[in-house]
Amino acid sequence: MMLALREIQRGGGRFAAVVGALALIVFLVLVLGALADGLFYGATGAVRSTTATAYLTSTDAAGSLVRSRVDEADVAQAAAVPRVTSAGSVGVLLTGGTGPEGAIDLAVFGIEPGAAGSPTTLVDGRLPAPGEAGVAAVDTRLEEKGIEIGSTISVGDVTATVVGLVADASYQLQPTAWTTVATWRQMRDAVRPELRGQPTVVNAIAVTTEGAPPVAALEAAVPGTTVLTAEQTALAIPGVEQQRSTLNAIIYTTLAVAALVVALFFALLVLEKRELFAALKALGASTGRLGRGVIVQAAVASALGIVAGAILARLFGLAIPAQVPVLFRTETLVTIAVFTLVAGVIGALFSLRRIARIDPATAIGGVL
Repeated sequence: MMLALREIQRGGGRFAAVVGALALIVFLVLVLGALADGLFYGATGAVRSTTATAYLTSTDAAGSLVRSRVDEADVAQAAAVPRVTSAGSVGVLLTGGTGPEGAIDLAVFGIEPGAAGSPTTLVDGRLPAPGEAGVAAVDTRLEEKGIEIGSTISVGDVTATVVGLVADASYQLQPTAWTTVATWRQMRDAVRPELRGQPTVVNAIAVTTEGAPPVAALEAAVPGTTVLTAEQTALAIPGVEQQRSTLNAIIYTTLAVAALVVALFFALLVLEKRELFAALKALGASTGRLGRGVIVQAAVASALGIVAGAILARLFGLAIPAQVPVLFRTETLVTIAVFTLVAGVIGALFSLRRIARIDPATAIGGVL
């Protein structure tokens, strides 16, 4: 151990180079991870952060809330299914609106307050009360647009007074407004007049269940619907799974590059230090002991690269505009740090075979 650390001190410039390379790799991976998390959470908050454990959507909608059409009358059938503790209508409208400072993008969610599908991330104020018209709780992101409790927002010619603020509630990267189904329908009809003849149509039925959702029983009770858990419904949002898969593939490829960088560095190190290793072997050092020293050096280099990369990524996160959907999560940092450390150690392991082949006789000027 001490020998490995002394070697790091002696070869400070070379180790600084590999630490720098790993820091840049970690920085890139953390930024990509933050982008992946930002896109995912920004697109799915309105589905994840509610009391619903599952959603019923029309079979032709492929799980998309926006494309789905169901009848409010079916809520009673869903509520009667065993293990369902609550059921409620959910209406979704992607539209533009108006706030105190001008135009805003908006995803309006019509819910039955207190029933399944109500948001769980209220941070200030309150949610609309059952049957209360003309009020809404809005996404905290809209505070950037000058919207606060007491402000009014408009969709078409329909206005609503803001009575609460909810966090982590975006849908398809648009901030949300949560109101009653009746107010949502008024807003929908104001901007989609072709739907005015559908007074009982909503987009989905949200259910809260004891344990896992009884999928077969719910689909039998409400024919023509597909039941997906809240997590499955989030992944069914157009583009979400594709974005996640693409960015994860890039992240894993970059981590593989990190292992390759460490492997090449320590392969060159062993080649350069072969006479030293031969002398240590001649003095009685085992291959295992020398190998452990190399692994310690790789772990130290990886750890320093992780710390430096994390600091760079955090500073970058503070500098980028708020409009860029990035989210730096501690869980993601820990995962990437562990993967990087493991990748560095695996890269160093490739040099063990070369160490094992070193002949102690070369310490007297022989050649491998």
